[in-house]
Amino acid sequence: MNNTIEDTIAAIATPLGRGGIAVIRVSGSKALEVANILTNTNPEPRKAYFKKFKLGNDILDEGILLYFNAPNSYTGEDVIELQGHGGIVAPKRLLEAILSIEGVRQAEPGEFTRRAFLNNKMDLTAAEAVEDLISAGSDSAAKAALSSLQGTFAKNLYEVADRLTKFRVRLEACLDFPEEHEDFFDSGNSEKELTEIIDLTSKTIQIASQGVKLNEGARIVLSGSPNAGKSSLLNALSGTEKAIVTNIPGTTRDVLTANIEISGVPVIITDTAGIRDTPSDEIERIGIQKAIDELKKADLVLYMIDGSSVPVDEEETFKKIFEFEKDEKHILILVSKSDKGMCDECKSLLKSELFSSYKQIHTSTKTDDGLNELRNVLADALGIMPIEGVFIARRRHLTALQTAFEHIIVAKDNLQFGDLVLCAQEMREAQDFIGNITGKVTSDDILGIIFSTFCIGK
Repeated sequence: MNNTIEDTIAAIATPLGRGGIAVIRVSGSKALEVANILTNTNPEPRKAYFKKFKLGNDILDEGILLYFNAPNSYTGEDVIELQGHGGIVAPKRLLEAILSIEGVRQAEPGEFTRRAFLNNKMDLTAAEAVEDLISAGSDSAAKAALSSLQGTFAKNLYEVADRLTKFRVRLEACLDFPEEHEDFFDSGNSEKELTEIIDLTSKTIQIASQGVKLNEGARIVLSGSPNAGKSSLLNALSGTEKAIVTNIPGTTRDVLTANIEISGVPVIITDTAGIRDTPSDEIERIGIQKAIDELKKADLVLYMIDGSSVPVDEEETFKKIFEFEKDEKHILILVSKSDKGMCDECKSLLKSELFSSYKQIHTSTKTDDGLNELRNVLADALGIMPIEGVFIARRRHLTALQTAFEHIIVAKDNLQFGDLVLCAQEMREAQDFIGNITGKVTSDDILGIIFSTFCIGK
């Protein structure tokens, strides 16, 4: 039998385990019937009742009964909550009793929040923010998720969508009523309005990019020749001895990661094997391949050079890095071991055409020289903005926004060529991508993917 939105659903909404309280949530048309069967009570909305929870003559637990009537509930349906004792056995016994009542089934992951979305209690950005708030990895991420839950992200998106709608209406009027053409198109008002929409969308993308970093964590990769000091820097930034540090080149054979915070943003910093053409053995060769895989995913690459040693293969190694990260803004040169001084050959290398255009920082993990400056530069290089006003975002949001932005840019090109039909088509495409973010335009497949990551009680 297929599950439908008309079913009444139930689930434990708190983690199983030793604890003072366990909450079981029931949502749907039979919620009041469940309350009556278990407590012999017809509860009034938003009143708390202390009751014994019974099925027949079997006392299952005792605790608080709450009732939220539709549509004034989390899901928009009739909802009851039974707040009993925590632990593992007591909540499971109570849930099993509820599920034995005809017409009630176990909720699927995220189904309560999915129903809230489908019943227009929240849009998709707010629904996803519920999960992001639960899984937030930092105080800043939690604040940003709460901001999205309260509608900040949606407000930005609806403003973009509203401007797109108004522009399309004027554009269609130009096509259907020639007398409108001169006022809107020939006067230059159309291009001016489209430029404003581009600026607004660009600003939203900038904030969403920050939201993605808060959600996923920015990715920094330490790279460079063997024995450049990558492992020492990882240990210094993370404050733990994550990596083995020796003077033997090729010590790091696998990818090592540490989670840190920079200006409130969670950062995943990865120490990789030194990249060279002639690995000493098969294990190092695999480590180098893993390093390359990490480079392809990096938001920022810290290329490390041992300033105290005569460079041997630095130019060749750096060129390999450049194969995977061609944006100069995403590469930072880190000259390590500054406490030992810099040799003349290294000075010449850093002044060469290959390296001179990149930001260079000198550090020492032994004396902590340059580490505070490094953290400030990392915040700037990662594009970290002040947390105030930032909302949480997901990778799919950013991708959809960037695609919508591309359609608007093409629309402007078509407008300048005088092709209003193609311009209108591009604007419609842009609006659809914005709608995919909020859920105004979506599919069951997309919803299934989104809500499958939620816990069952949400």
